[in-house]
Amino acid sequence: MQGVILAIAKARQTFDTEGPEAGLIKAFHEEYSRLYELSLEETSPQEDARLQHVLVYFFQNKAPKRIVERTLLEQFTDRNLSFDERAISIMREARSKLRLIKPEDMDMDEYLQWHDDYRLFRTVFVYLLTGLEHYQNRKMREALTYLTHAYEINTTLLKKGEKFAVEQTVITLFRRKCLTALNESATQLFCSGTEASVDEGVAIMDEVVIPCLHLMSRDLALSQEDQEAMERVRSHWCSCLSRSMDDLLQVKLGEFLPRVLDSSADAVVLKDPPQVHVNQAYDLCSRLAAVMESIHKSSVVAVK
Repeated sequence: MQGVILAIAKARQTFDTEGPEAGLIKAFHEEYSRLYELSLEETSPQEDARLQHVLVYFFQNKAPKRIVERTLLEQFTDRNLSFDERAISIMREARSKLRLIKPEDMDMDEYLQWHDDYRLFRTVFVYLLTGLEHYQNRKMREALTYLTHAYEINTTLLKKGEKFAVEQTVITLFRRKCLTALNESATQLFCSGTEASVDEGVAIMDEVVIPCLHLMSRDLALSQEDQEAMERVRSHWCSCLSRSMDDLLQVKLGEFLPRVLDSSADAVVLKDPPQVHVNQAYDLCSRLAAVMESIHKSSVVAVK
C-alpha cells in the first residue's frame, strides 16, 4: 500500500493538469516500474523481494501481462486510499476501469491460481521461519511438523519453477536435523523402560517421525543425505531388537517397528501445524535473518 500511496504522490502534477484518468495512468506506471526494478534484484532467504509484493513474484515467474496489470489495478481500488480528494478520484477511476474488464477478457481461474501460488509461497516461508524458531528453542516436535509441511508445499511449487518456491535446501537441512534429534529422543525414552517415558517415545514416533519418514520415502527427488538419515533412523530401532527388554516393550516395539521399516504400509497422517500469522515482509525477513544467525552461533559454540 505504501508503494501505491507514493506513486499517487508522484502523479500529483499529472493529476492536477490532466485529470484523474491521466493521474491513474501515471501512478500505475510509477508503481509498475518500481516493482519491476525490485524484481530484478538478487534475492536470498533473508532478503527475498518476492515477500514484499505479489507483483515481484509475478514478474520473476513471468506471469501473463494481463494478470500483472489487473493485480496492480486492484491495488489502486483499495478503500484505504481515501485519505484525500486526489487519491479518492484515482481510486474511483481505477474501480471504473476494473469494471470494464469483461469475463471473456480474463481467465479468472488462471488469475486466481497465480494468487494462490503466491499465497502458498508465503505460507512455505512462514512455516520455514516458524519451524526454525521452534528448532532454535529446542522444540523439535513442533519444528519438524512445520518443516515437513513446508517441504511438501514447496515441492508442489517447485514443479512450476524455481522462482515459484522457497530455497529447498534450507528446509531439508533442518528437517533432517529435527528428524534425527527426535528419533534419538524417542529411542532414549522408549528404552528407559518407565511407562510414561515409553508412551512419550511412542507418541513422538507416531505423531511426527513415522509420518515424516513415510513422506520422505515417497519423494522421488530425495537427496542422498536424506536417504542416509532415514536409514540411520531405521537402524536405530532395529538395534533395539538385540536389547533385553520386558514383554510389554517387545509388544509395543512390534506394533510400530514395521511402520518404521515399511513406509508403504500406511496412509500418511501428519497433523496440520497451528495457524500462524503472515507478517509484513520486512518482519519475516528480519526474523529469519535473526534466527539463522542465532542457530549458526549456537552451532559454532557446540563445536568448540
